[in-house]
Amino acid sequence: MLFNSYQFIFFFLPTALIGFFVVGHKFGDKFAVLWLGAASMFFYGWWNPTYLGLIVSSVVFNYWVGLFLANEKEVS
Repeated sequence: MLFNSYQFIFFFLPTALIGFFVVGHKFGDKFAVLWLGAASMFFYGWWNPTYLGLIVSSVVFNYWVGLFLANEKEVS
């Protein structure tokens, strides 16, 4: 799915935006962010699902490095 495709413009984008606002209104900001993360993974996996492991591992690694750096800053 490309950003300029009809699938993206008329299906994915409205679903992601409406879902974001509905989930955010009903369940709060943290779940809205989770919704966007899941929608992003779906969008990324639409092209080639075999690369989902790569993007998920990259996100997890970067998150852990960010936590480590945040803790190092507090200690200094």
